[in-house]
Amino acid sequence: MLYELRAIIRTPKLFGQKRHADAKAFCENLGKLILNNRGVVRQIENNGLLQLQNLVRKHGEYFFEGYKVTLLYDCSPVVQQQIQANLRNDPRVLSCKEFSHNVTMKDKTKKTSSERVFSHSK
Repeated sequence: MLYELRAIIRTPKLFGQKRHADAKAFCENLGKLILNNRGVVRQIENNGLLQLQNLVRKHGEYFFEGYKVTLLYDCSPVVQQQIQANLRNDPRVLSCKEFSHNVTMKDKTKKTSSERVFSHSK
């Protein structure tokens, strides 16, 4: 099944670390989890640094900025439960939202989203 994950990842507090280090490590770990369980990672998109409107408290710390990351992947429902547990316990994740796309195999092979839109309207 096709899933989309939008997450806001914290920025590291240590000086000398790159600001995107936690976002990169998060995407690598999640990608390995999906690939090791016969899934497919279709797209990883870094939407850049995001200034949060309010202070976010997570695991006893306050954050005012984070990296917004979007992942598009295929996996089984069992693996999706593992991903959800991983997201709840990961201290790097400030917030996340998951979407499930009920798409048939025929729609997955279409190249553009406009082809999907126009084929459903007929």
